[in-house]
Amino acid sequence: MTRFPAPAGSLALAFAAAVLLAGCQMPGTMPPQQTAALPPPAVPKPPPEARGIWIVGSPALRGTVDQAAAKYDGGPDTKPRLDARGTAAGFRAFCGGVGLDHPDMVASDRPIGAAEYQRCRTAGITLTEYAFGPKRFVYVKDSHMMAVPGVNDFVASWGQSGKPVSAPTAGS
Repeated sequence: MTRFPAPAGSLALAFAAAVLLAGCQMPGTMPPQQTAALPPPAVPKPPPEARGIWIVGSPALRGTVDQAAAKYDGGPDTKPRLDARGTAAGFRAFCGGVGLDHPDMVASDRPIGAAEYQRCRTAGITLTEYAFGPKRFVYVKDSHMMAVPGVNDFVASWGQSGKPVSAPTAGS
């Protein structure tokens, strides 16, 4: 039997493979890394002609929002619309910024948490809380009250006053 010598490149290839494998992390070998803050979720922005009053948040408040919208006599361009993807996702989208590219309100089945409040403050957002019951809150961006058509009138149609939101305690 005739033996052929190994090609010279095989040793280099084996060495390169060993180096690549050495860089792989094995479970339990590295401490877990803290992840960065979650970015606002990709809430689909409504088209300009259908934007209306943009509300995000809890599906549990759909009835509350629908009742308030039924009493509101604004025009079709100020019709309230709830994008109900959950309270946490709603706060992430709501606290993403101000202006027409961001929601005007968040419907929540709990009070705003300290981290959510801080995220809003970091984005320059001040907000007002309207309580509709023990587990029903709507938060409105103060800057959108006069800047976005219909928001101020819709809020006034609720017939109740809101309160400015201050920093909640860390446990909330």
